[in-house]
Amino acid sequence: MILTLFLLAGMGIGFMFWGGSGPPKSAGNAPELSAKGLALMEKADERWSESRLEREVAAILAQIKGVGRVVVDLHLATTEETQWLYREERQERVPPAEQGKNSNDLMLRREPVFQRKSGGTEVPVSSGQKAPVISGVLVVAEGAADPAIRQQLGEATAVLLGIALHRVIVLPWG
Repeated sequence: MILTLFLLAGMGIGFMFWGGSGPPKSAGNAPELSAKGLALMEKADERWSESRLEREVAAILAQIKGVGRVVVDLHLATTEETQWLYREERQERVPPAEQGKNSNDLMLRREPVFQRKSGGTEVPVSSGQKAPVISGVLVVAEGAADPAIRQQLGEATAVLLGIALHRVIVLPWG
């Protein structure tokens, strides 16, 4: 059993070295960077933005065979929302005269949590970002005149963005 494991491991290492030997591949045969990779490299320091998401979705859809050029336009129902961290204090009080009844006084107090920065300034603490709600997507593509390509584009867009298919419209280019 152990001998078999060593034999398989040795064969794997041998294949790794053997696969690396031989003539180097020419630059013409090297795989191109995917369009998605290019879109991500354009502005790597950019946080989430509507235009970045549109570029990335278009780059992915352009990889579908027969699609050609693609333009994506998102329609957002809301904007990105910062969610803040709060300290919550709840106090429930039952009046002594009405202990038999279900009339309780509930007091809820919420205070934002602050972080002290250098220099003594205090800033609120963010607990995260809430993504905007996408209300619809328009996809315009060269290959969308073909009904099969149009269907693939619509389904792919809906899956990529996590929205219902009826929120996606695909139109032919030109």
